[in-house]
Formats: sequence, C-alpha cells, structure tokens
Amino acid sequence: MSEKQASSPPDPMKEKGHHEQLLLAELFEEYGVLLHYKKNEFIFREDEESKHIYFLKSGLIKISQSAEEGHGITLFLRSAGEIFGAAEVLTGQRRQRFGRCILNSQVLLVPADHFKSLVLSRPDVLYALTVSNARRLLSTQRYVETLISRPVAWRLAHFLSQIGEWQQSEIHVKLPLSHEEMSYIIGCSRQTITETLNKWKEQGLIQYEKKQVIIYDYEDFMSKL
Repeated sequence: MSEKQASSPPDPMKEKGHHEQLLLAELFEEYGVLLHYKKNEFIFREDEESKHIYFLKSGLIKISQSAEEGHGITLFLRSAGEIFGAAEVLTGQRRQRFGRCILNSQVLLVPADHFKSLVLSRPDVLYALTVSNARRLLSTQRYVETLISRPVAWRLAHFLSQIGEWQQSEIHVKLPLSHEEMSYIIGCSRQTITETLNKWKEQGLIQYEKKQVIIYDYEDFMSKL
C-alpha cells in the first residue's frame, strides 16, 4: 500500500513516522526473522497456538473470521509498517481469526516468548506497544463512526483512497479484494459495491476495468457524492 503524496488529504489513521512506530520497526528488524509469503497464503489460521508476533514489512494482509456460510469475513487490513497478531500472544489465547496475504508480502516474525520478555525488560518497548495499540483503538472507533454516519458511496470512496496509490490528484487502485470482501469491510451488500462502481464509471468520475479503478480527481469526485 503506497503512501500518499503531499497533495492528498491527511489521514490520521495512516500516519507514519511516529517515534514509537520507528522503535517497533527497528525492534523487529533486529530480532525478527524475515519470511516471504505469496498472495493468498495463510500466515496463521484460527485456533492455532499463538507462537509469533508479526510486523508487515511490505504487502497487504487481511485479518478475517470464518462465517457459517464458509466465507471468511474480513475484519481488518494490515499494511506495511503495522504489527499484527499481538493480542492473542499477550492475553495467552489461541488464534481467534486467520491472517492471509492479499498481496505478496514480507513479514518479520518474533517468537512470542521473546517478544514478551522484551516488553517486560524494556519500558520503551512497552510504551511503544501501548501507544501503537491506542492509535489502533482510536482508528477502529473512527472506522465504526464512519460506518454508522456516512452513506455507502462515501465509505466506498474513502476505502479506495486508503488502498490506492496517489498520483497527483488521481488515485490508482489495483483491487486486491473481491466485491464481496469489500462489502464486509464497509458494511453493505456485494451488489451495492458493483452498482456503485458502475454508476461512477457511467458518470465519467472513474475508470473501472476488471481489478483496477482510477479516480480522476479525488476532491471533485468526493464533492459529487
């Protein structure tokens, strides 16, 4: 997931460069083992023993939960620079969800016991992890508020802006998720996703072909929603 250029609207949910985040990144670089995962490969599965904490160096990961119909419901996306898989380790639980690669990904793994010893012995690591978790909680709260207060078209547009690559005023999105998976994330039906994208295409607001979307002018686009 590419970072936005300066011309893009600021997004506190995706801020990079905080001291605490840099410290955690350095920690995983120093103590972690780098593994390469291919698209659609599982990093961990539900009910597995929680043996590692992960840091995503590059790529895109979905954290999902199995549903009764047999389809995984995507609850969160983790992008480069984020830690994941820590909650079960720190609370002593087995994996509650599964982690799977949306794109080819590079992941740094630190064994659970080693990470817990670092947290206990280094106050700076404990503080950095606490701040990281606090930011994630605030991000989740804002996300829930968005689901409740904003119309579907706005939520879809905002989501595309988060996973896309900014090129001046345009956003280029290679859709790594199916319409069904996107519908779980923004809280609507799969049919609504398809109909909304086709409507925007007919209005000349976007280019939409197969797994790619180009939003021509983000500010003008958002003003028309």
